Amino acid sequence: MTISLALAALALTGAAAPNAGGADLRVEIQGLRNAKGVVHLCLSGNAQRFLDCKGDRSALARTVPAGQAAALDLGRVRPGNYALLVVHDENSNGKLDMMMGIPREGFGFSNNPAMRPRAPRWEEIRFIMPAAPAKQDIRVRYVL
Repeated sequence: MTISLALAALALTGAAAPNAGGADLRVEIQGLRNAKGVVHLCLSGNAQRFLDCKGDRSALARTVPAGQAAALDLGRVRPGNYALLVVHDENSNGKLDMMMGIPREGFGFSNNPAMRPRAPRWEEIRFIMPAAPAKQDIRVRYVL
């Protein structure tokens, strides 16, 4: 799985943010195996850059301590198509650690797609943000 997250950018409290107007979005994260490190979250509306938060200037990025990541309120998000990416960065080094191309840390996506030997496609994780408050449930998975 090749996910070029550029997680150093996720250490920001937020990028240009897709949150002018719209409705509140709450993200609930399940399956963290421990409270070590931090959780990086990226909300992107860009079908070409949804796995590269740093390369998506309009993405909304958050980094929180893993022990406080069960529920995150992202604030107001405009209606539209989005994808959510979550990484449990257990050693807080700003990246998804890999071993021989296999993630060593936890990850999750909107729609909780089936795990495959590749990064998910936009169509698999895209969700529609309505004009009313919404919630996304993300299940974090670990391979190693």
